[in-house]
Amino acid sequence: MRRTTSVSLSAVSPFDKVDAALLDLASAPRPLTLPAVLLSASEPGGAWPVDLVRARMAHPSTPGTARARVWAEILRRHLAFGEPWGSVAVAMTVPVLRRAMARLPRLRELERGELEQEVLTAVIEQLAVLTPEEAPEEIGLQLVRAGDRAAHRLLYATQRERRLGPLPLDEGTVGQPLVTGSQAQVYLVLERAARAEVITSAEAELIAATRLDGQSAKECANGAGISVRAMFRRRSAAEQRLAQSLLADEL
Repeated sequence: MRRTTSVSLSAVSPFDKVDAALLDLASAPRPLTLPAVLLSASEPGGAWPVDLVRARMAHPSTPGTARARVWAEILRRHLAFGEPWGSVAVAMTVPVLRRAMARLPRLRELERGELEQEVLTAVIEQLAVLTPEEAPEEIGLQLVRAGDRAAHRLLYATQRERRLGPLPLDEGTVGQPLVTGSQAQVYLVLERAARAEVITSAEAELIAATRLDGQSAKECANGAGISVRAMFRRRSAAEQRLAQSLLADEL
């Protein structure tokens, strides 16, 4: 009797990737900075790296007027110069969004990575429609609210599908890790599953790209010409079939 391989497929957090990008900007040979006076009138002429600015923005002691000045300057630079200021704007929302996401219910059918990607997409879309005439105190709120609304829409849709849709054949496998071991072991399992037609070659490549190779959900979805949510659904369905075959010791 073949021993079932246990393989862990851990997804890269979209929020973590945004955080890492901000740290790269702040620690580059020429760090990206903002005037310190925006947050502290006692430091005229100085400049703070963007990660420190974000830390101060997230601190509850920072006045709303200071946050508004920072947001106005970030939006001005984004509209005038483009990247990397768009990425900075999105990254500035992540601490608040993390706190908001922590208060939401955890659904087994909905992966955290899918939820985070949906939230970030909404923030980016909202940023794209902001204009120089925005009230400074509303800029950050608009971005965070857009992300929060997207999270609630996705949660509601998932809960609705849970009520109306059929139960999975093996409910215990939904949202759970499939296998744990080295990457080489996982690749072999995916290759065997594709040869046995448990999953397609395209599905095996999708699982490998997002679970093992660190490719973002958005990149995979764009490459396949589908939405991020559809990509997650396609991967989830393939992983359920793979899990069932592993449990039945068919691979």
